[in-house]
Amino acid sequence: MFYQNLAGLQVVRRLNPGLGEIVFLANSEGETMLELGSFEHAEKIVTKGMMISFFVEGNLEDLRKKALELGYAPSEIIDRSPKPKHFIVEDPDGIMVEFGS
Repeated sequence: MFYQNLAGLQVVRRLNPGLGEIVFLANSEGETMLELGSFEHAEKIVTKGMMISFFVEGNLEDLRKKALELGYAPSEIIDRSPKPKHFIVEDPDGIMVEFGS
């Protein structure tokens, strides 16, 4: 739900290979996909230094407020040139996700 609610991705395919599920999310069919897997008894993946970035077409502050309302802990909006304005929030698995405009 994190990627659907904040990044606007939709489930485009699901696979159930046994003992778990793989879900593919994208903006639309044929676009680059994000693959998320959940398997019984699987070791949790730990990421260090990995970040996923999304471009926000709407108001960045509104999306940050939505993240807060959904119970996430986004950073303040960061405005340091030459990088675009952005905020960072952890997804439910601890992966850092950046939303910028």
